[in-house]
Amino acid sequence: MDLHETIESLSDQLLKGMTVASSTLIYAQNTVGKTRLAQHLKDRDPDGVVLYNSYIEDVFTWDNDRLVLKMNLESDLLKTIETQGLDGAIIKNFQVFTNGRIEPTIDITNGEISFGVHTGDDRATDGIKISRAEESVFVWCVYYSILSEAIDTLIDRPDLRSTSAYDHLTIAVIDDPVSSMDDVRIVSVALALADLIKRASGLHLSFLVTTHHALFFNVLFNSLRRTKKHRAYTLQRIPLTGWKLKHQSNDSPFSYHLGIVDEIDQAISDDTVQRGHFNQFRALLEKTANFLGYSGGWGELLTGPDAVVLTRVLNLYSHDRFADLDSAEVSEEYRVALKREFEKFVKEFRWERPK
Repeated sequence: MDLHETIESLSDQLLKGMTVASSTLIYAQNTVGKTRLAQHLKDRDPDGVVLYNSYIEDVFTWDNDRLVLKMNLESDLLKTIETQGLDGAIIKNFQVFTNGRIEPTIDITNGEISFGVHTGDDRATDGIKISRAEESVFVWCVYYSILSEAIDTLIDRPDLRSTSAYDHLTIAVIDDPVSSMDDVRIVSVALALADLIKRASGLHLSFLVTTHHALFFNVLFNSLRRTKKHRAYTLQRIPLTGWKLKHQSNDSPFSYHLGIVDEIDQAISDDTVQRGHFNQFRALLEKTANFLGYSGGWGELLTGPDAVVLTRVLNLYSHDRFADLDSAEVSEEYRVALKREFEKFVKEFRWERPK
């Protein structure tokens, strides 16, 4: 456990650790200073740090009269989207994270985004105002698409890269990207981010992720814990003293699992299972396997007749780049497999059921 009197001292230790750790995960409650830490790291190295924090949301404002989400024309985000041609990737990623029901249209010239439900029949609607959670997902997709493009570019040899715009990047600092999101989307965002971090493992690009959300922390922790260069901490603010940074060796302080059981159970009961519920079940399996010490991983916990099918689907749905994710529908075969394996899992491991 380390105590730091200043944000500079705290930043110095984290930066030192990033020389040997490709990803650093920090759990801290709100008001501790996560946003201040993230902004300080950006200010120390404006060109080398690509930052996501709550200030990014300030780039976007609603025009409620015209029902469009306006983007600051002077923002670096908009300029990057335009120069790198990322509008199509943002739309695709948004539809993946929201199950494809809503389609955004991005007007780069005017910095405006409109949204519609395009069903191909008389239920189709243009010019809708999306929910606060969906707006958070869209803002995240802007950053996520830029970061994903940067990683794909940096993987190439310098002389083969399509652009040198990302050559200077050294750290991706991500501060609480899941505000206002429901648990289904939080799990999906965490798994996709973990996949992104793993893709960048061979690059000179480090990740610092801070969050106050236990579920988001837990999914990332379990997704990255087997990687060689991953560190996790909890951060506390001590009045009149400074910040206490403590190594986190497991996810035991974070108890969200009963909520996941309740949500999946309700979705099965209401026949409203979505792809995100599969991701939630995988996160629950990972937590249980980790807690009980299953060396072979979460797959060992699926023992019913649909284990092979569901294992394949859980692996598929945890990676947003697969073509199958273009469809918002979950097949009957997959829904049945989830129901059977979930019921067997809950019974076998004696999870508390919703009242």
